[in-house]
Amino acid sequence: FYFKERFNLKESLGEIKAVWTEMSIEKYRNEVLLKPGAGEFLKYIAEMGLKAGIATSNGRQMVDAVIDSLNIGQYFQVVATSCEVTYGKPAPDIYLKVAGELSVTPAHCLVFEDVPAGILAGKRAGMTVCAIDDEFSRDMEEEKRQMADYFIYDYHQILKRKVEKS
Repeated sequence: FYFKERFNLKESLGEIKAVWTEMSIEKYRNEVLLKPGAGEFLKYIAEMGLKAGIATSNGRQMVDAVIDSLNIGQYFQVVATSCEVTYGKPAPDIYLKVAGELSVTPAHCLVFEDVPAGILAGKRAGMTVCAIDDEFSRDMEEEKRQMADYFIYDYHQILKRKVEKS
């Protein structure tokens, strides 16, 4: 509503939201890349027969666009968005939903997160959390290290077994 009023837009709120969503999807589809080593890591866990899920705060259209553009859908048995739970991150709801759908107890889950709210959500769910470096949250590295069980700069560290204990 603020955006519509501030810029005196004649389009309805629904139309503005649709355009905004489409612009965001195009940006994600064309500009989002996997973190270094993530592709190899996903292949490795699939070869090991491990289950994997996505618990995201992004909307369904956005996450589906990214999964399709990166061609990684085959690695995940469950994809859930915060829209599907009562409370979003930092509440544990989204992680508990994914664990339940994977039929895995939270204590047997390992979460990879790049922002403090997600780390807190994983911890509140009773899961082990590995924080990962991200250029957009780099200024929060110390906070992420303090909150998480582990910290990595990229997924190659896991494949080489050089994970830093937080």
